[in-house]
Amino acid sequence: MPDDATPWKRHFSDFGGKVYLDCAAQGPFPDETVAEVQRALRLKEHPEEIVGSLYETLPGRAREAVARLLGCDPESIALASGASHGLNLAARCLPLKEGDEVLLAHGEFPANVYPWLNRASDGVGVRLVKATGRRFVGEMDLIAAIAPNTRVISISHVAFATGYRADLRTLGEACHERGIFLVVDGAQSVGAVDFRVSDLPIDLLATSGDKWLLAPFGTGFTYVNPEVLDRLRVADVNWMNVEGSSNLNELDGYSLRFRDGARRFDIPEAASFLNLAGFIASLSFLARVGVANVQAHVTHLHDVLIHGLGKTRLRVASDLATERRSGILALEGPSREETRLIYRRLRERGVVVSLRDNLIRVSPHLYNTRDQMEFLLDAAVGPPDHPGSGLARGET
Repeated sequence: MPDDATPWKRHFSDFGGKVYLDCAAQGPFPDETVAEVQRALRLKEHPEEIVGSLYETLPGRAREAVARLLGCDPESIALASGASHGLNLAARCLPLKEGDEVLLAHGEFPANVYPWLNRASDGVGVRLVKATGRRFVGEMDLIAAIAPNTRVISISHVAFATGYRADLRTLGEACHERGIFLVVDGAQSVGAVDFRVSDLPIDLLATSGDKWLLAPFGTGFTYVNPEVLDRLRVADVNWMNVEGSSNLNELDGYSLRFRDGARRFDIPEAASFLNLAGFIASLSFLARVGVANVQAHVTHLHDVLIHGLGKTRLRVASDLATERRSGILALEGPSREETRLIYRRLRERGVVVSLRDNLIRVSPHLYNTRDQMEFLLDAAVGPPDHPGSGLARGET
């Protein structure tokens, strides 16, 4: 991919004159997504234009768009409102009983902790595993912690604060050898890390659309491995996913027979025009670009930062092994106080990054350039920028 002349930058906003490096918090819409949402607005302004088949075809197109991106069957996709939907689905619907245990990595994002803690009233325990002698909780830490009553390991593919990428193949194979379910939070990996979900031993993968997928807030999906589909109990019945329910002229006596595939776990009102129109448009955009190209571009931008850190007081807090890298690069100063000081300095100069777990989280995408990385490095050591700086406005 071209260095600073990326052809994809023109598809995005100028971010109000700021250098936007916070895709791990909210990914922006490409211009074609904006246009598609605007077209979808008309359907609520003019409902006389809504055709009845849209309630079926729109979710179907969304499933197909996800399947193309992940390399799986559309029937394995349940439409969601975010990663929390799939994590709650796993916690509530997997066949767990009193005395069973769930293993989690210490420092997990709360969305992957609270649904499991909510099973305490059923006698399901949760154990948080700490790293052994290093910063990151890896798959070997979790495998070593497996006990006879361990039934689930739930982990973020990419850690939200450090960007550490777990080896899902090693972890999944260890789980399946022991009859343990592997649940994965893909909110910080899907769209940023190039992989085929069907090639990995994952039982459920829960993902949000609003980050690396550049889609509306309140969208997402859950991949359900076909091998575990029938082992999941449907806790919340979506009437649209029952056979015959959409034929309101000939109801069949209310027989509860679910349609085939993972769609039985769709959120209610899955055919939301505004959300799904934007979701499909953003996934189609990413499919044209290619997630591998996104990953390569982001890695290049991270490398620019890494090589320039010598002129700052920042150091890398992420694991830089090739197989561990992701869309997130975490930086820190010599102390917690100085890290926070540098973070405030960056924000004052119009560099939008996040502070997570007392680390400066940098998460660029296609719309960012090498020059903007150089600007971040200068901003980390320099005085507040004067108004009107071209680079502060995100120009190259």
